[in-house]
Amino acid sequence: MSDRRWSILMTREGEASSRRFRLSARRIAAWVGVVATVLGAGVFWFGYRSGLAAADARADELHAHIDSLTEENTKIVALAARMEEIESAYERLRAVMGGDVAASARDVLLPPVRTDRGGDGALRPAQGRPTMWPLVESGFVTRSFGDTVPGEGAHPGLDIAVPVGSYVRSAGPGVVVEAGDDEVYGRYVEIEHAEDFRSLYAHNSWTFVSPGDSVEAGEVIALSGNTGRSTAPHLHLEIAQRGTRLDPLPFVSERL
Repeated sequence: MSDRRWSILMTREGEASSRRFRLSARRIAAWVGVVATVLGAGVFWFGYRSGLAAADARADELHAHIDSLTEENTKIVALAARMEEIESAYERLRAVMGGDVAASARDVLLPPVRTDRGGDGALRPAQGRPTMWPLVESGFVTRSFGDTVPGEGAHPGLDIAVPVGSYVRSAGPGVVVEAGDDEVYGRYVEIEHAEDFRSLYAHNSWTFVSPGDSVEAGEVIALSGNTGRSTAPHLHLEIAQRGTRLDPLPFVSERL
């Protein structure tokens, strides 16, 4: 078959002369192929770049998700460590409640679930003086024994500022002789010790013991509060011997 040809006549406006271009079918087909190839390559390149952009966006999402999972894993590890600390503290607390660990200035001896009387119902005798700091924490002494304010007499005890709910401990071994509510003292506990000593703990928010209960030195008997005639959360401590109030501070020297 003979090669078919096409002529293209081009004339510039305003001129009489013209130019003629002759193209064969094969050449036109070749140019069409080149243009198609270029267009195809362009479409492929555009699609490839779009795919890369989508892949990059997906990769960024995956990295952000991995970072989030890493942060959550760090929190979980920290929580697990905290749980181990709590379990360890609980085991120590159980040992203390079991009476196998002697009380010290930093021990927390929670009250056992019992009304502790002898087998015949008689009260246990007091066995020691009140010499332990009556709180698990140091607190801050706001009023000392003998302080005076206008309109009031000498302060009969020691005021120790602590947050509501702090552990109040018995300053020594003894027997609870009174526990109740009073207009001035609020919720209070009074304990009898050896040598006719007595200690009183006032303005509590909660008490754990009742009259007749025997307590050990350092045993938690109440939670501090702001009950009775009180202007701020604190523990009011009094110590007396044979009815005479004494300055508690020289006695409860075992501070934290």
